[in-house]
Amino acid sequence: MEATAGDGLCDVCIVAMANPRPGSSSRTPAQLRSPVGLGQATVVMLVVSAAAGLFALYSILPSYDILTAVSDGAYQDASGEKLNEADRLLTLSGRVQFILEIATAVVFICWFHRVRVNAEVFGPQDHRMGRGWAIWGWFVPVANLWIPRRIAADVWDASAPLPTLSLEDGSRMPSSPHYLLNSWWFLWAAAAVTDRLSGQSMRRAETPAELRSALGLTGVAEVLWITSAVLAVMFVRRLTRMQNEKALRGPAARVTG
Repeated sequence: MEATAGDGLCDVCIVAMANPRPGSSSRTPAQLRSPVGLGQATVVMLVVSAAAGLFALYSILPSYDILTAVSDGAYQDASGEKLNEADRLLTLSGRVQFILEIATAVVFICWFHRVRVNAEVFGPQDHRMGRGWAIWGWFVPVANLWIPRRIAADVWDASAPLPTLSLEDGSRMPSSPHYLLNSWWFLWAAAAVTDRLSGQSMRRAETPAELRSALGLTGVAEVLWITSAVLAVMFVRRLTRMQNEKALRGPAARVTG
């Protein structure tokens, strides 16, 4: 793609080559490319996904109220129109949310891989995992609860305005703290675990009371997803801006690819 006005990194950027870390799976040299466009698309998709989460949370309320009434014996017409409407609303929100979450995940991972490659230009020796893990790390069961976070921390440190400090004991002190990254990741992991537990509870539920409890846990998961999406927006914008500003300090050139 050719550089366009208003795209920051695309206006004034550097096309740089970096040698991969010894032992890394990245054999081709890293090339700096603009994360701005993908970053903006990712932010939009995260906002839309959060809105879908709000819709899903809203759709839970009628079903939860009906299940509460049924459990208490106060709802006599269990096959009535209200129950059918609540079920249709819940089904619709689930389908909409599923489609949007898949689309958001695709765009987010594309952006994540882009900033990981860029970070290898900024700091070729600062990465503990190969760039391919920026994609595949999300799909490894259980390990996906920490592999992407490790990659994100390395990308964050390499993209920071100042280099990461190496201490005498061999540990590292990032010039830009990981507060935002850690907050987002904690809520994302909590949402993922809660969502898995709510799904298991939903499948095992045999009574209205059990189904209501499972639905309540689903509501908790939705709140965590929405909150993590908000923090993800902040994380994406901050990291994209850091890479953009760091690239702007380099020589002017056209970004291709």
